[in-house]
Amino acid sequence: MNLSRLVWLPLLLCMGLAHADEMSELKAELNKQLPDMQLQSLAPVGQSGLYEAVIDDRIYYFTADGQFLIQGDLLALETRENITEARRTEVKKTLLDRIEEDDLIIFAAKKPDYTVTVFTDVDCGYCRELHRQVKNYNDLGITIRYMAYPRAGAESESANKLIEVWCAKDQQKAMTDAKAQREVKKTSLCENNPVAEQFEIGGKLGVRGTPAIFLEDGQMLPGYVPPQKLREILDEYLG
Repeated sequence: MNLSRLVWLPLLLCMGLAHADEMSELKAELNKQLPDMQLQSLAPVGQSGLYEAVIDDRIYYFTADGQFLIQGDLLALETRENITEARRTEVKKTLLDRIEEDDLIIFAAKKPDYTVTVFTDVDCGYCRELHRQVKNYNDLGITIRYMAYPRAGAESESANKLIEVWCAKDQQKAMTDAKAQREVKKTSLCENNPVAEQFEIGGKLGVRGTPAIFLEDGQMLPGYVPPQKLREILDEYLG
């Protein structure tokens, strides 16, 4: 066995145990200071003395004693890396991966190479333009998964239109009719629709307008992207 490893292993073990003890104490302090929080993860940020906490799908930083909270992006000066943004993308991917496909309206490519998740509003002009070309996206191997994001809010008339789409027996036809400004075949506003929940998820993901396109790795492309351009982006970043 390499002798240098024999020297370093006990030290690494001690460091790991120290972090574990510190995290246990920090968790106890956070539970006392923030009793209603839903702590999803807690991890040290290198040797900075700070701990990253994911709470309600958002990233925060705490000092080891739990007395101070830091909001904002953390940058590594040596590499100029935005540590928070990289982690934020990972958290967004995790959140998107948790969504049940039954709650989405999917226009699937016959030979899918990529899948994107699009937050949409039927009263949005660029959303209509994107949907008008949905077959073009599919022909380029891109599956479109729609989520609801009524820009005027979850209690708005736009939200009611989206609820009618999600409650329709044929959701794809209802989406196409709504985007073409045709009357959607009347349906009752079913109670178990996901529109309000998806609007809330969009807020957590940083959606502020529609369409908002999320790639499979959690990155967001704000705004309309034409089919061929989207294919080029996907090939460059994920291909």
